[in-house]
Amino acid sequence: MKRAIALLCLALTACTTPGPTSDGFELVFADDFDRTELGDKFTAYSGQPGGDPYSRWHPDHVKVRDGKLVLEGYRRDGAWTTGGVSNWPVTQTYGRWEVRFRADPSDEITYHFLLWPQREQWPPEIDFAEDFGGDRRGLAAFLHWKEDGENRKQQRDLKDVDFTQWHTVGVEWTPGEVRFLLDGEEWDRITGDVVPDEPMWLGLQAQSGGCQRKRDFGFPDCPIVGVPERADVEIDRVSVYRKLLS
Repeated sequence: MKRAIALLCLALTACTTPGPTSDGFELVFADDFDRTELGDKFTAYSGQPGGDPYSRWHPDHVKVRDGKLVLEGYRRDGAWTTGGVSNWPVTQTYGRWEVRFRADPSDEITYHFLLWPQREQWPPEIDFAEDFGGDRRGLAAFLHWKEDGENRKQQRDLKDVDFTQWHTVGVEWTPGEVRFLLDGEEWDRITGDVVPDEPMWLGLQAQSGGCQRKRDFGFPDCPIVGVPERADVEIDRVSVYRKLLS
C-alpha cells in the first residue's frame, strides 16, 4: 500500500488518496523513494547557496538508494560540497509538510528543511528543521518576514532529541499560524500577522560551513563532535497535505 500511494502521488499534481484526515487535511503528495532516480517532482541544487559563502551544492551529492533520498556531504575537488533538492512542483498556500529523516553527526555539515516562496523573493521563509552542525541533539525553527522595510525573524529551539535516529519533523501552516511538529505532535508555534499567506514549496538542503556559521551566529564554537570525512542526511519519506479550508 505504501508503494502504491507513493506512485500515485508522484504521477499526479493532486493526490486524493487516502482522502481527508480527521483534522481537515488531505494528502496531495507522498514519496518514499522506492526507486533509483530522483524523479520529476524534485530538482537537485547546483552552485553556491544564496547568502552562504561557506557552502556549495552539486547534483552528484543527491542520491536515491535503498528506499531513501540521501544528501551527501564530503569534500569534492578539495572543497566541502553537499546535496540539496527542491520540491517546487508541489507548491501551495497553507498545508502540512512532514519529513522522516536522520543525520550523521558532523561539526561541518548542516541541514535545513524549509518552505520557500514561489515568487523567489525572500523573505518570507519558514524553516521547520535546521541544525548548524554538531551532535544532532536538537534543532531550531525560524520564521522570516519583512516589516517596515526590515528583515525580521522569530526562532524556536527544540532540545534533547537525537536526530541521528529516525524522526519525523513537520510544519503545519494555516492562516495566521505556524505549528512545528515532531513525530506528529506540536512542539512550538508562531502566530500573528507575521505568518506568510503566499504560495511556497519545500526545500531539503544539506550545507557545509557549520563551524563558521556557529561563529557568525554566536553559538558555541567547534569542536563538538569533530569533522568526519563524510556526513549524510537521509530522508525516508516526504508527505505534503493541503488544508481543507471551510
